[in-house]
Amino acid sequence: MRRYLFVLFAFITLPLYSQKFRLNAEAAFSHFSNINDRQVSFYGFGLNYSYYIYKKLGLVIGFDHYLPATYYGLVPIVSYRVDEKIPVIITGGANAITFGFRMKVIDPDSKRMEVNTTIAISSFNHKGSYHIEETLINGVRNRVNSIYAGVELILKKGNFPLAISGGYNFVRGQKEYVVNYYDAFSVPFSSSFLIKARISLPVMKGPSPSQIRQIEY
Repeated sequence: MRRYLFVLFAFITLPLYSQKFRLNAEAAFSHFSNINDRQVSFYGFGLNYSYYIYKKLGLVIGFDHYLPATYYGLVPIVSYRVDEKIPVIITGGANAITFGFRMKVIDPDSKRMEVNTTIAISSFNHKGSYHIEETLINGVRNRVNSIYAGVELILKKGNFPLAISGGYNFVRGQKEYVVNYYDAFSVPFSSSFLIKARISLPVMKGPSPSQIRQIEY
């Protein structure tokens, strides 16, 4: 899955010279306020790509890979009571895919800063593992679907536009434990907030548009 996504990004970044395109290489921090009554955070990295259909409105697609995190969980055990669970320590990473719309809210002529808002759908796919023989299944698989709303600030520092964004993932359909005996056990994840730091491309070289001297004939 990741291989195909990176190939896709490689092709769509070929025309980056156009001002309609923007690519972000990013570090990501995702914080869930409630997973088994505990706070859990994931750290990762990824790519974020946008294409502006109109002057200020564009499409955005993102992919992030999160490193393994360890947290407390409850899983079913081999028992005649299907609702009987025991505590375990779960470790696992995740991949997240985002697709939606981005709009420029502040875009001054100097091009030294830019403020965007984003509305998107997001899917956080988590795989976790633990090692207790008495459990009914030996893995955790979660697909956390959510609606993302966030704000991004881009600042041009020298030739490298730096960006930071923050937003919230409003989770959908993650209220109950789900057991799939042929796959894995699903642990409910809460909504989460997301912070990202980025290097935003294309890199702008030379003076900003406001500093270019116009020649009049």
